[in-house]
Amino acid sequence: MTQFTSVLEGATHWPVSFRKGYVIYDEDETPKAMYRVDRGCVRLQVNGSDGDRQIIAFLFPGDVFGFSLDRRTTSAEAVTDLELTRYSLQSVLDLSTRSREVTVGLLNSANALYGDLARHVDQITHLSAMERVLWFLNWLMRHQHTPKAANTVALPMSRRDIGDYLGLAPETLSRALKQLRAKGYVTLHGRRGFTLKPPALAFHVSDFSEFSTVVSAA
Repeated sequence: MTQFTSVLEGATHWPVSFRKGYVIYDEDETPKAMYRVDRGCVRLQVNGSDGDRQIIAFLFPGDVFGFSLDRRTTSAEAVTDLELTRYSLQSVLDLSTRSREVTVGLLNSANALYGDLARHVDQITHLSAMERVLWFLNWLMRHQHTPKAANTVALPMSRRDIGDYLGLAPETLSRALKQLRAKGYVTLHGRRGFTLKPPALAFHVSDFSEFSTVVSAA
């Protein structure tokens, strides 16, 4: 538990559980609560009127989300079965008037989320499909806190989720994964995971321009 979430224990809160696919909250709702992920994975997404969607973030244990003073701009859905801590928004706001740590923590959480979104948009828009997938697998491995020696990543989300996050059609994503396996960058790990091989792990030890050059030259 981080210092911020420890301080949040002073607000009214209780555990909640949701099954995979459950809509925790929807766009345009008036917020009454915020949440911390204790187990499982959450996706934040924007839904189009034509049924399309753009996934803007995946959240994992320890992540705090759902703080908003106005109507919600995204929906939050359960990628897996979930265990969350639900905080009364009014109680959090009351606590923030007495605790500088809460105010700073809320700002830092918001900045981190939008920072991830900005880096996501900046880094993938100019990349090929194969590079986008490699970027995502490295990103996911770090967020899952995989031991460095393991070099494995589990996929709690569906391939459709990944495609909607990376802006790839299902067939393009499948083709990119096949190319990565054929080139020896990744191998299958169980039913829903991959092991990353050099130079797929170059993203850990160099800037992305080097990483992109290595992949493009293969």
